[in-house]
Amino acid sequence: MNTFQYISIAGKLERLINNNTYPVGDKLPSLRTVHEQYQVSIGTALKAFTLLADKGLIAGREKSGYVVLRKSVAQHPLPQGVSTVSGIREITVSKTLRKATFPAPGNTAFISFFGATPDTSLLPFNAIRRSLQQASRDLTGMHLQYETAAGHPLLRQEIARRSFRWNSQLSADDIIITNGALEAIHLCLRAVTQAGDTVVVATPSYFGVLQGLEQLKLNIIELPCDSAAGIDTAQLAHICSKFPVAACVLISNFNNPNGVQLQEDKKEAIARFANRQKIPVIDDDIYGDLHFDTQRPTNIKSYDTNGWVMLCSSFSKTVAPGYRIGWCAPGRFTEQVSKLKAVTNIATTSIVQLSMLELLSTGAYDRHLRKLRVTLHKLVLLTTQAIATHFPAGTRISRPQGGLVLWVELPASINAFRLQQEALAKHIDIAPGPLFSNSGDYRNYIRISCNHAWNRRVQQALKELGRIAHELM
Repeated sequence: MNTFQYISIAGKLERLINNNTYPVGDKLPSLRTVHEQYQVSIGTALKAFTLLADKGLIAGREKSGYVVLRKSVAQHPLPQGVSTVSGIREITVSKTLRKATFPAPGNTAFISFFGATPDTSLLPFNAIRRSLQQASRDLTGMHLQYETAAGHPLLRQEIARRSFRWNSQLSADDIIITNGALEAIHLCLRAVTQAGDTVVVATPSYFGVLQGLEQLKLNIIELPCDSAAGIDTAQLAHICSKFPVAACVLISNFNNPNGVQLQEDKKEAIARFANRQKIPVIDDDIYGDLHFDTQRPTNIKSYDTNGWVMLCSSFSKTVAPGYRIGWCAPGRFTEQVSKLKAVTNIATTSIVQLSMLELLSTGAYDRHLRKLRVTLHKLVLLTTQAIATHFPAGTRISRPQGGLVLWVELPASINAFRLQQEALAKHIDIAPGPLFSNSGDYRNYIRISCNHAWNRRVQQALKELGRIAHELM
């Protein structure tokens, strides 16, 4: 899978800077030279230089081209994870959540690295406004009425058409529209489990999913998810043969919080395992559209043959968090999930479904995604550099190839909850690591969201966060 050309070129130039081929103070090759050498457009070459400039490695000089300012920071090791399976446990994540402070929505006095959704400044405001206007022009008034439980048929068709991009062949009848991905996951769990059942979840895992499991009174087995390799499929098979597992909840791409993307052979192995053992696998692929490569990655559902993989996703992380438009493709459990949706809240709001349909069908969503992916990749790189520069020695940082969060392991002496409280006093917020584990692990870990337009205020907040971390050692 090839990266964007400008990112590849920027990486090559950065390596030339780091190995002193172009020392500090020297000029880099001109835009035209890069254009001719790599057979790319001048625009692509300029984006490569702009990326290096945004990282603070080079600067443009009038009539002199680009000059090297400094080398990049050394690549940090990846965060470590737990190494043992937890065994069957009752879910008590709510006790851990009570220790954390959650940010108040819309509080502009804070720089919040807590939430894992793009800041409003990164969203296609005008396209969304136009789509809402178009949706409200329906003189029949259908946008004022209840939609069917499964959702608007044309929206479901647009989503199904997109499955081609991850090597799947879904139809509109396979799709159910939900209020965000969390409702999709929750409905899928209700369709295949009962109170007291056991569910396998990778660790670390998003605390919203853990809360949902706890509310359903399910038990949990936490499966280690390595920051580089992801879960061990042999270990998954062993757990399911040893314990009475009712379902698994796994993330195909860019796990929240550690950013892991499962390799293709693992996705295929999990799908085969689910179909062979007849164990439902809920595949949370909410970040799949936010890949940094040129091609949208597949998911576990891509390899599903008999409907035992239940795919869940949403548009909350990409275009409109407040719309709460999610969806699922529950496979052989579609009828059960549709009935549960109907008795839970009848249907998802009609007008936002129509607005989302407009964004998808006109190409506005894809145009926005092309810009957003580039922006998020840049933000991840810049935030990584800031953490590497300002945080204590021994800090480990994830290297996601998509999404918008970084998983940061701090020196063992730093308590993440204490760090959050000290940071809040400076109007900075972070997500403490223990929130992402039912077992209360990751006490010296934090999740940082790269979801703000890059500016001096964001840079200063990261610098201040690093200073506080130094003081807590």
